[in-house]
Amino acid sequence: MKEGKIAKSFYGMVSTASPYATDAGALMLEKGGNAVDGAVAAAFCLGVTEPQASGLGGQSMALLHIGNKEKKTVAIDGSSRAPYSIDPWDLPKKPYKKGIRAATIPSTPAALGYILDKYGTMTLEEVLKPSIEAAGKGYILSRLQNMLLARENKNMTDEYVRSFFYKGNEPMEIGSRIYQKDLSVTLKSMAYSGWEDFYLGKTAAKLIEDMEKRGGFIRREDLMRIPIPLEKEPIKGSFCGFELETFPPPGAGRAFFQILNTLEKFGPGVVELNSETYYQILVLAFHGALMNREQFLVHPELFHQTDNKWMIEKENGEYVAERIKEALMMPKTTGETTHLSVADKFGNAVGITQSIEKVYGAKTMASNMGFFYNNYMSAYNLKDVMHPYYLLPGARPFSSVAPTLVYDKSGKAKMMIGSPGSERISTVLSQILSGMLAYGKEIEEAIKWPRIHGGSGKRVYIESELITEKLTGIFNQLGFEIVDKGERSFYMGCVQAVMMPDESGGLFTGAADPRRDGTCKGPEKLELPNKKGR
Repeated sequence: MKEGKIAKSFYGMVSTASPYATDAGALMLEKGGNAVDGAVAAAFCLGVTEPQASGLGGQSMALLHIGNKEKKTVAIDGSSRAPYSIDPWDLPKKPYKKGIRAATIPSTPAALGYILDKYGTMTLEEVLKPSIEAAGKGYILSRLQNMLLARENKNMTDEYVRSFFYKGNEPMEIGSRIYQKDLSVTLKSMAYSGWEDFYLGKTAAKLIEDMEKRGGFIRREDLMRIPIPLEKEPIKGSFCGFELETFPPPGAGRAFFQILNTLEKFGPGVVELNSETYYQILVLAFHGALMNREQFLVHPELFHQTDNKWMIEKENGEYVAERIKEALMMPKTTGETTHLSVADKFGNAVGITQSIEKVYGAKTMASNMGFFYNNYMSAYNLKDVMHPYYLLPGARPFSSVAPTLVYDKSGKAKMMIGSPGSERISTVLSQILSGMLAYGKEIEEAIKWPRIHGGSGKRVYIESELITEKLTGIFNQLGFEIVDKGERSFYMGCVQAVMMPDESGGLFTGAADPRRDGTCKGPEKLELPNKKGR
């Protein structure tokens, strides 16, 4: 079916933040692959054609719904790791935010390789083919990437980076073809030798040489301890009668469910959708959930072993809702990521949220290998040794991912949805699901609608279309400062969603956020499916 911001197909659906990645995923489905094959192909391709957000040098988290007889959902924690050479008793006073020392041990190759080997049906060589082609033959630079390169111009001091994305002192022009021959060679090496090549083979040798030459922390021993992902049980909850599953710590599932449980107390008949009161409630719900997440941290490997799950309980949502009601009756007196969603005809659905942390990560690339290093060393605590995210050797960094699976009221998997955007991920997704599940909005309308965000601080970030004198006055009275983020802001995430047909059959629907370069597409036909486990 036709590719675009909304697409439909009888045979499955792919929604990603890059048309090249969308095509890669849809091609795997068309060739008889399953949703995992399509998602892994798309994820690798995003690292080529959306390099500001993810790549081989980053980390990947996935929510997999396997639609066989088990019908299980599993969260794949593909966190990167702090280098093992780190001395926790001799840490820097300030975090490393850019440069080669900002990089943690990349885990994207291991995470994507793991889920392909265990749950996919195609070979790594097959799923890497579109990425190798996009790197070697080039991709067209979009208006968004041109804008981001201009914004980061002063930070991009690495001449190797500039050789790909800049011409003199200016970013490559919109419509320029970006060739990445070195990245193509790196991907070919992995396709030939397996994803383990990144940690044990020729690619690993190049990476270690680069680290040693430029003073990075990663050593050969770090790569040899391959960062194999952990399989975890997702966090389960409900909203307006719909069951949901989302990502556990280090992801933001706890904050996400606190927001939804709070909003559930202010549905239709109580608050009019898109009214001034509705937006006040959203911001106060966001503010409370993100403050609680910061103040009541849980170790990422201990969440399911602890009884400390009050943030996701309905009673907590009721308590927060009551406090919001009190606040509204009172007298008048501040990361970058990418997400993709894929569903297939076999009942499988995959959501992958992956990142190199900030836009263009560490602002430096792996020399002669063609990918950006992440800057996740900036995501650790440096002061409190008891902090769940204190910078220890091998530690996993703090994350805000929340890929989410929504079930219909009969218990069938209905929608896979997710977004990039750091702490805004949970606030963006809660607005979409509130509009759809509580108020009956169609997915296209819900994704296009202007957004608002309020974090744990006292600023409220609003897309221009929502700003009115009255709303500004209301937030000022509540002690918040309004920040205008413009129309359809890059800041407000990029939702990628796929919806599965109901039991009676029908079409898959894909939706891509107009705020970035994303598209969605389903296969126009299906070849005979691969025989390897569905």
